[in-house]
Amino acid sequence: MITRMSRDISSFFIVQGIIYNEDREVYEYSFEILFSTILSFIVLAVIAVVSNTVMYTTLYMIGFIPLRLIAGGYHAKNHFRCFTLLILTYSLFLVIIKYIAYDYLIETTVLCLLISIIQIFIFSPSEDENKPVTEKETDIFRKRSRYVIIGYTVLVGVMSFFLRDLRFALSITLGNLTVAISLLASHMKVKHKKKDFRNVQRGGHDK
Repeated sequence: MITRMSRDISSFFIVQGIIYNEDREVYEYSFEILFSTILSFIVLAVIAVVSNTVMYTTLYMIGFIPLRLIAGGYHAKNHFRCFTLLILTYSLFLVIIKYIAYDYLIETTVLCLLISIIQIFIFSPSEDENKPVTEKETDIFRKRSRYVIIGYTVLVGVMSFFLRDLRFALSITLGNLTVAISLLASHMKVKHKKKDFRNVQRGGHDK
């Protein structure tokens, strides 16, 4: 549905002379990203209101979005898979944030934060075939992602010290952890593709 809407809108703009036909693919892709993002936010907002977790959800997104934009992460093959992964991940976040025992909040926050820091320092930024970057840009994003995760660490520490509800800090950390896991998945995906490519080349040479 999102793909069809993007194509229809792009076609309308081409007919109206607003965009050029040779730029169709760029605009179609841009509209798909826009509609997919809007739909995702609407669904998450509804779930957050229904589950009475608006503040936790907001903090989770604060911990997720900026780091994701800088560090990158796993990209699904289509928007439906991407949307499904988002809902599953968010559902897991809700289960953790609503049902985790209070006695384990600090330990869980620290553990998630440590995992996030390690993953960010090792795997950020991730490779993305849809958005290639130069070696210089990779170095810039790597440094920025490390600065950002350090900033999150300070923020989480301050929140844990001054706020009574420790789930606020955990929400941000779980957002960080989501990016960290996404980076690992992206790294494994790229590594698997490179291995398959080498196997194909080796097979070609053997012939």
